[in-house]
Amino acid sequence: MSGIIAAACTGITWCFCTATASLCSSWCGNDKPSTVPPSATSGRKRSVILLALSVVIALIYQYALAPNYNKIPWTYINDAWSSGCDDNGSSSSNNAELREVCSGNAGVYRASSAAFVFFIIFGIAAKCK
Repeated sequence: MSGIIAAACTGITWCFCTATASLCSSWCGNDKPSTVPPSATSGRKRSVILLALSVVIALIYQYALAPNYNKIPWTYINDAWSSGCDDNGSSSSNNAELREVCSGNAGVYRASSAAFVFFIIFGIAAKCK
């Protein structure tokens, strides 16, 4: 059963990524023949779109997912989102709020570090080319 769910999720992800790539190509003006290389401004536009997407994902992590991570029944996800948010002897009501803020910050760090690694890798690849 888990294999079917994984295959369905992979298929949906592939469809979403393909549609997004097609939309980015049409928005950024990729109507040249394949023998003509894309212009420098096309790459800049796509980089700005990726950076804006990472900011949106970070905000979703911080304000939508982090406050609700404890409602997910899987203990692995609860542990992953709350690791590093230890109790420091504060009151229980303040402690819950601090854990929510800490887990929101962890989500922002995840999205930001993924964007950082992406841009560093492709920056090095562009420099080596």
